[in-house]
Amino acid sequence: MAWLRICIMAFVLAVLSLFLFSFTVSSKLADDIWKQLGITEKQGTEKIRTSFLGNYFDYYGVRNIKNIASGNKAALAKDLLSFTKEYVNSAEFKKEYELMRSQAKPVEPTATVKTKEEIRKEKIAETQKSIKQMEESMKTMDAEMKKIMQSGLDMQKGMLKEYQDPNSKMIDLFYQGEVMTHENNARRYNEDLEKWDTNYPADYKEVIKERLQKYLTIAATVDFNAELVEKNGKKYFVKREYEGKSADWKMIYRAGKDVYEVAKPFAEAWVKSL
Repeated sequence: MAWLRICIMAFVLAVLSLFLFSFTVSSKLADDIWKQLGITEKQGTEKIRTSFLGNYFDYYGVRNIKNIASGNKAALAKDLLSFTKEYVNSAEFKKEYELMRSQAKPVEPTATVKTKEEIRKEKIAETQKSIKQMEESMKTMDAEMKKIMQSGLDMQKGMLKEYQDPNSKMIDLFYQGEVMTHENNARRYNEDLEKWDTNYPADYKEVIKERLQKYLTIAATVDFNAELVEKNGKKYFVKREYEGKSADWKMIYRAGKDVYEVAKPFAEAWVKSL
């Protein structure tokens, strides 16, 4: 199963532009790919799509991996990658990417800042409404409760008087808070927009190149001759430092050198062409 994940990592998440030469996977060849993997073409296409757009490796339900002879993995990997290339170059896939990019774009904050007078009017209206509600409620209260509520009512009336003062310090504070919030929202929006442009570039060839280079960098460090030892039914690397390697490193190792030798030249050629 790991070798299939390598195929996806190396190409579904990377090979997303014109292929090095014109190639079309025949329907018979495509049918054979899915038959060997134990899934339908529709399921396979969806896994390719979600593996890139969802940024995770979708290989759930691929039933026949364990039954494929190791000697056939490289050949099947090459066929699968060819099919992947054809799909990700399609108008359908590009449309999906553009939709995802558009939906991920940060929402621009409100451009205007409330004036002091706008804030004053809002605060006066809110306070007057609160005073009216409290006075209505107090009409049905007993003397003890009225006494308790009266302090709150007096506080509201004091606030109303403060808001109505043309030189109100409270209104000044609210205005300063409004300006600060606007500035923070604008700063955060610009930061989010920059991250969005990095994560979802308009030209998705940039994504291709970054993913390919990441794959090549990690794969170049993999020791395919690393020995394993079994303990309590689980395999471990003889060299203990390998146990601390990343999941991607271990995935490439498990896929095997035969699959790597298929993926590596494709990836290297692709980087040169971008």
